[in-house]
Amino acid sequence: MFHGVSIQQFNKFFQSEDDCKQYLFDLKWKDGYKCHRCGFTKSYKGKTSFHLRCQACRYDESVTANTVFHKLKIPLLKAFGMSFRIAVKKKGMSTTELAREFCVNQKSSWLFKRKAQQSMKSSGNYPLDGKVEVDELMIGGPEKDKRGRNKGEKKLVVIAVEKVKDNKIGRAYAQVIEKASAECFKPFFERHIDNDNAKVITDGWRGYWPLESEFEIKQKPSNGGKSFQGLHAVIMNLKGWLRGIHHHCSGRFINGYLDEFFFRFNRRNFLNSIWHKLIERFMTNQPYSYKANET
Repeated sequence: MFHGVSIQQFNKFFQSEDDCKQYLFDLKWKDGYKCHRCGFTKSYKGKTSFHLRCQACRYDESVTANTVFHKLKIPLLKAFGMSFRIAVKKKGMSTTELAREFCVNQKSSWLFKRKAQQSMKSSGNYPLDGKVEVDELMIGGPEKDKRGRNKGEKKLVVIAVEKVKDNKIGRAYAQVIEKASAECFKPFFERHIDNDNAKVITDGWRGYWPLESEFEIKQKPSNGGKSFQGLHAVIMNLKGWLRGIHHHCSGRFINGYLDEFFFRFNRRNFLNSIWHKLIERFMTNQPYSYKANET
């Protein structure tokens, strides 16, 4: 399996479509074959070296079938290169940059980026524990005559970060919410914060009060962010990334950009394996079509 962050090493490892297909073949059936249609566990060679055919129902399955790579409109070699750039490059890449570097049209680049973002979505299997700081931010900054948590046309986001040894930042998650209320906070807390082992710290906002019966919550004055310096450093990095790389993000897809940012952020100490982890997600997620963006 490929591990590394060097584009030279990556290009040497993957030089053809067959190199990519073999990588996916080894990944897809590494734990043994199971027919996608009938569940039978025995197969023989399909119509190509990268297909397996079920011995029971004769379903011939390609290495990309039933994965995010299914019916991909761009060559697999380019898709590997684009996904590597998205995962490994420190600040990721905009769809415009991807389209220009890999000689694909903007629509194809945008859709592939959406596929990657869908695959970067948190599994929810690793909730934050220990000391957890929570706050909200507005994507786009404050509007004229809009104060406090009145977001106007901006998108309101709740963010939680885990404080680890020496008060350093561990993992973090964020999600768009409609308003700063317990009703909107609760699903985020339930998905991303361990209510048995986390000690949540927030500012004095009353929207957190109803959650105190389920979570251990301590509130303290924000002091203009000085009481939550690590959390606000993450917020500033997120906002800087959005402004510097993407300039403008449709409100409809903000959660996708949040998933992308925190997928990389939470694996910043494991960059050598981050691309492989993304490809594993591609292979276990369902196909994602352009039409899916219109619903």
